Amino acid sequence: MSESQDRIKRAHHLDGIPDRIDTYYGDWAASYDEDLRLTEYRGPAELGDLFGAVVDERPGAIGAGSVVLDAGCGTGLVAAVLARRGVTVIDGFDLSESMVAQARRTGVYRSLTAGVDMNKGLVEFADDTYDVTVSCGVFTLGHVPPAGLRGLLRVTKPGGLVVLSTFSKYLKDSGFVEYVQRQVDDGALKVVERRQDAPYTAEGPADYWVFEVLR
Repeated sequence: MSESQDRIKRAHHLDGIPDRIDTYYGDWAASYDEDLRLTEYRGPAELGDLFGAVVDERPGAIGAGSVVLDAGCGTGLVAAVLARRGVTVIDGFDLSESMVAQARRTGVYRSLTAGVDMNKGLVEFADDTYDVTVSCGVFTLGHVPPAGLRGLLRVTKPGGLVVLSTFSKYLKDSGFVEYVQRQVDDGALKVVERRQDAPYTAEGPADYWVFEVLR
């Protein structure tokens, strides 16, 4: 196993504990992009393709002028993809200040916030603020449980979209699919699209989802 693969695997054993996650990513931030490149990380590109497909299907509703939130933005890999697709207003947040510092270097964000714990419901952000919320690499082993989706739905406008990835090994044990179904049954969201077993990393595939926020 390469050092890059080892760092990614160790990140999956942080047990969702904020202090552990913050410390780990603080130490990892400088080499993060290169490690993901070496392990064939396709998440941002795949999520960008899905975003583009949804834009094409909803002309005038969701597009380049949308205000987008990059939830768990890391070093800004997803935002850079969206910016190349013409998105001009992107806010981002991450738990790790070191990762946010790397994201600032991309120059594509309107604003960035560090120290945000998704498990606390995104109290830093107002209701119904964003047209689209994206989140890549966050719903994965050792990070955010399915209930973290609740905050993403709250800060996204009714009729807006949440676009995210779920690592395949996370889906198996987290109960994410069942959690989504409960939100559907409660009238909180509609599943617009689910791309199953799509490319993610050399370690395994992911599912990519588009949810429409209903309330």
